[in-house]
Amino acid sequence: MGYSSQSGQVGFKTQAGLGTYATPATTGVFVRLRGGSLGINRDLLVPDPEIGGGRDTSDAYLGAAVWSGDYEFYARMEMLSCLLKACLGSAATATVTGVSTHTITPLDSATLPYLSVEERIGSALETYNYTDAVVNTLHLESDANGYLMATAGLIAAKQIAGATATASPTIKDETPLYVGTNITVTYNAVSVPAKSFSLDINNNFEDDDFRLGSFFVGDLTAKAREVTASFTIRHQDSALWRQAAYGVPAATGVGGITTKNQLVITITSYEDIPASSPLTKYSLTITIPKFIYEPFAFEPSGDDYLENDVSGRALRPAIATPLMTSVIKAGNTAIA
Repeated sequence: MGYSSQSGQVGFKTQAGLGTYATPATTGVFVRLRGGSLGINRDLLVPDPEIGGGRDTSDAYLGAAVWSGDYEFYARMEMLSCLLKACLGSAATATVTGVSTHTITPLDSATLPYLSVEERIGSALETYNYTDAVVNTLHLESDANGYLMATAGLIAAKQIAGATATASPTIKDETPLYVGTNITVTYNAVSVPAKSFSLDINNNFEDDDFRLGSFFVGDLTAKAREVTASFTIRHQDSALWRQAAYGVPAATGVGGITTKNQLVITITSYEDIPASSPLTKYSLTITIPKFIYEPFAFEPSGDDYLENDVSGRALRPAIATPLMTSVIKAGNTAIA
């Protein structure tokens, strides 16, 4: 008799501070996943061969431990609000007539919110509690004829096995899914005819800051933040290539000036938020005030249409202006 992966469960809850587990059973959120879990990263410390010690290994010990992994899921807004807050750092919520607007922006501080995670593997194989988990990476993507999908890469400082799983969680994100037909992209207020898009946020945490006298990582502090996006675009003219390669759309040769404009990605549901008045759709709007395309080359091939995966990155407009702003409209009055 084996264990089915589908009967597991995963819940998240933002911690009040470092070092204290916050059970997702109370004001957390349990989510649906396509797959993934946090796994232990730990070395078996095997000594080198010693003169006079014979040809066989005589002993070995276990080293320090840290836990990391990726969760893959169809994006839903209550889960995304929790993960985006943990990934970026700052959130403000306003609720009016059944619609909660969560405005999430990046913190300049390198210390980001910590999450507690409850992870049940299978129906009863094992249940873990993770404390001091951080969201290192967050990836969103969708094709024109597909679902909005996401991957969150977490790192956790501590784990306890044999925990008691929350029985029949009531706080679940069962809000709608999102598809490419309800996703739009604009650049400099002009619609981008993208066939697909992806967005990546990377906090570049180091997960090997081990200290003498401890099994656990000593610190989880974010390094340089990177926000990038890419789009599959079938070319209608050469202006985009000139902008990316030469710096400005009208240029006919290389130059030093570059073009940076506002990028807006808008994701909307078909369904309304149940208690909203007037009726309002679930939505996520990502605004990057200053986005620059990276150089690329045309790639002709046979009778194929000319199209490229065009990438770019977010730049900080000014100290007083956030690198990006994410606005979520949903029904949850507080972020888990």
